[in-house]
Amino acid sequence: MPAPISLSNLRILIHPHYSINIILSVCYLLLKQLIPVSLSAYIFLNDAITAQDTQVLLLLATIITIRGRKALTWLHYIDNVCKYSKMANCLLFYREDSYVLLIFYGIVCLLHFLFFPPPEPLGKTNIFHYRANNLDNEIRADPRLIWFVCFYAPWSPPCQNFSSVFVDLSTRFGDLKTFKFVKFDVNRYPTEATKFKIDTSTFSKQLPSVVLFQDGKEVKRRPQIDIKGRVLDSQRLLTADYLIDEFGLAEIYTKEANKIKTNTKKQQ
Repeated sequence: MPAPISLSNLRILIHPHYSINIILSVCYLLLKQLIPVSLSAYIFLNDAITAQDTQVLLLLATIITIRGRKALTWLHYIDNVCKYSKMANCLLFYREDSYVLLIFYGIVCLLHFLFFPPPEPLGKTNIFHYRANNLDNEIRADPRLIWFVCFYAPWSPPCQNFSSVFVDLSTRFGDLKTFKFVKFDVNRYPTEATKFKIDTSTFSKQLPSVVLFQDGKEVKRRPQIDIKGRVLDSQRLLTADYLIDEFGLAEIYTKEANKIKTNTKKQQ
């Protein structure tokens, strides 16, 4: 389920990705209501909302209700609502024989997708973006460090939706020097990604992948993969609560914090 919405966080909806997305999702209804009747006859077969329009909107509401359960955050939920709403808009334009408007609408949606991706979460984070082709060597170099690595691709919608979840985890557990939260761009360093058995293809079900390294070795990853690299739990949602429980992040954080306190006392 999406996390509770804070009023202070609603400002992010001003960003072009969300504001334009919301406008596009209600475009059909806006045009039906705002265009004068004299002009509407040249665009639509019917001036008002028809019974067929209502059926499509009810189907949309059903799909949103079902698919909304898979949203990682409330922003992810809004993106899902807009995505299915735009599909419904295309169907509604098609039913009205507004082919020119349908093509124009599709082009605008495509341009929005290409030029206005979801923004990176605002505020201070404890995430280190590793930009080198030797992550494997870096992890093995100092076994005392614990690495929690997110392998992602900037173009991947699941990775974009997961970004705020990883930021949340880093804010809660990433302020220790021995517990590193790292993001690694597999699109930029595909050769290095293959060392960690990460599939970087367009249709990859492994993105994003989060991997925990301790003592210089991989301990656990989600989603899980078999020997051939096939995902075993692709339907599992990578929510913050799930990852905290699955990787024992709270326990690791407490253990490392106590170690640092003990070492500090010994040095005094």
